[in-house]
Amino acid sequence: MNAIITDNLSKTFYSRIGPTQAVKDLSLMIKANSIYGLIGHNGAGKTTTFMLLNTLLEPTKGSGWILGLDLHKDQKRIRRLTGLLTENLRLYDELTVEETLRFFADLYGVNRNINELLERFELSEWRKQQVERLSTGMRKKVAILSACIHHPRLLFLDEPFSGLDPLAMQSLRDFIHYLLEYNEMTVIIASHNLKELADLCQEIGIMKEGQMVVSGTLEMIKQKYGFYDHIKLWVDRQPMGLEHLITTPAPGIISLVNTPQNLQAVLSALSEQNISVLDMEKQAAALEDVYQRVYQEEVAQ
Repeated sequence: MNAIITDNLSKTFYSRIGPTQAVKDLSLMIKANSIYGLIGHNGAGKTTTFMLLNTLLEPTKGSGWILGLDLHKDQKRIRRLTGLLTENLRLYDELTVEETLRFFADLYGVNRNINELLERFELSEWRKQQVERLSTGMRKKVAILSACIHHPRLLFLDEPFSGLDPLAMQSLRDFIHYLLEYNEMTVIIASHNLKELADLCQEIGIMKEGQMVVSGTLEMIKQKYGFYDHIKLWVDRQPMGLEHLITTPAPGIISLVNTPQNLQAVLSALSEQNISVLDMEKQAAALEDVYQRVYQEEVAQ
């Protein structure tokens, strides 16, 4: 089942200097109960896409369905089922963590057991702490929990990792996973932190100048642009007859594209030649490299 389907969804802004097409013919499918990452340079259309999918902006053209609801006809129902954390969301610094969650529960008109939430998401220790005294990572957690206090089935997070140190990023990543499991929701994340998205998301979309350049699993995107994970093997001597499958970056080391077929063929050949494997290391192609290739190819075109 898909949580989001769009067909040629577009948004044009008009001003005195002329029209600006912020999102162009966006056709997208995002699976339910998954984490989807959206990346692109500033001005690529990520935030406008978030606003469109939350019915906070009217599309200029195109159609879309959010959790089976028509983007044009069912806007109020969609808003009740979605949560949005914008990059610049401001919490009330003078409120405590507990007061903040109660405020948002009242705002959404829901009756939530705040004590249970604080305990479940390991915030009880900070319940009486004013928001302004929290670390950046803790503020992010409180903000995310506030955005989904009404049990949304679809949560949009805009730059949730900005300003966090590595430990806080790991903590927030675990928090998002737990949130997904607890609420059975779909999470859409827009971020410039490509490593976090690669580790966190099942599928990724890359936008440029309002258009979706590519969308799919990281493995599919890597292969489309000529990037493959490799396996490096340390061996006690060089094998013969495997030149079509391996490279030899250094004496005693062989490297191969990581597919089950390649690995099986190489290991079988090594066994037949009585060659011992001393060590093994997987080398994954980085999302950063793929992202640069995508933008370079688009610029060249």
